[in-house]
Amino acid sequence: MLELGLIFSGVIISSIAMAIGIGGGILWTPLLILVYGLSPQEAIATSLFIQITGLGSGTFAYIKAKLIYIRLSVILAVVALPGVILGSYMTVSLAEHTIQMILGIMAMILAILFVVSNEEAESRKNFDLNAKAVRKVAIIPGFFGFLMGFLSVGISEWLIPALRHKLKLDMPHAIGTAIGMMFILAIVSSAIHFNLSENFHSEIFILGSIGTLIGGQVGVRISRRINDQLLKQSFIYLMTLIGIHLIFQSI
Repeated sequence: MLELGLIFSGVIISSIAMAIGIGGGILWTPLLILVYGLSPQEAIATSLFIQITGLGSGTFAYIKAKLIYIRLSVILAVVALPGVILGSYMTVSLAEHTIQMILGIMAMILAILFVVSNEEAESRKNFDLNAKAVRKVAIIPGFFGFLMGFLSVGISEWLIPALRHKLKLDMPHAIGTAIGMMFILAIVSSAIHFNLSENFHSEIFILGSIGTLIGGQVGVRISRRINDQLLKQSFIYLMTLIGIHLIFQSI
């Protein structure tokens, strides 16, 4: 029964992550700790490996759908890489509940900022990828890369609004570009966590990955069929729930 639950969880979590553009780790890690009894370090390492499968599946689907700027994804990943590496090595040495509380508060703030934003969805014809605009956006993965390595949470939650408002990408292209960046970073971070973790749960990885392979394809199709405004609203609601969950877990 737990085996089927892992596959089903993989489908649901990956579908949500790929459709809205969040890091699946923010959902996987609590599930693996609370339901499957893994230690936080084991859960983070296993979560990252599962995410490689889901993010890889989603990245392929976004590339196929021509909804990703590959060069921009690579640039943002390179900027985030030092923080991801540092966070991965500091997983054990820092107080996890403090970081969770900060993340929860920031997620709530981001949801509020997205609600009050009156900017209409921009047409893809108006996107702006000049060097100055890209540098402004690159600050975000540069800062939040540490948090991905430390807690297996995504950078895309904070990056997507910047891609929309600074570079004027529509929601599907912003999500696709963020997913591509996350795929690259998940490979690096998971390799480090694999060396740090005392026990890698291969059976959980395999079953969870089966679900994420399916969900990665489903999520991209969902993002293409739901209108831009609905995707934005879904992003707001999910960020609010994630914020509440992280704050609750840190208490």
